[in-house]
Amino acid sequence: MSNTRTALCTLLPAAILAASAAWAQPPATPPGFVASPEVYKVIAESDKYRIIEVTWKAGQKDKPHSHPDAGVYNLTNCTTRNTLGNGQVREGTYPAGAARVNGPIASHTIENIGKADCKVLMFEPK
Repeated sequence: MSNTRTALCTLLPAAILAASAAWAQPPATPPGFVASPEVYKVIAESDKYRIIEVTWKAGQKDKPHSHPDAGVYNLTNCTTRNTLGNGQVREGTYPAGAARVNGPIASHTIENIGKADCKVLMFEPK
């Protein structure tokens, strides 16, 4: 058997197996600015980073989305309900001027449960 045929017989089943495993994975949850453009507005970006202005009106809830690592800076006081993809719910209040760095966040939604608009700036790598 030729080397080419041997390589093909060895690699083709592995490639089919890898492709079928990738096919079976659920689709990735889109980033916030794709899932809820009425909430997430990209205001600046480079080839490496993106700055996103996020505004939830009082009572507004965004659609399921995800984030890479991100820096978050509160422009206003915010009281939110974060519902994770697994159904776990976390509520929190963040004052204007609060800053935090989050690791990657898989599918979740955010709801503004406060009485005023909630505004934050997010800094995400691409």
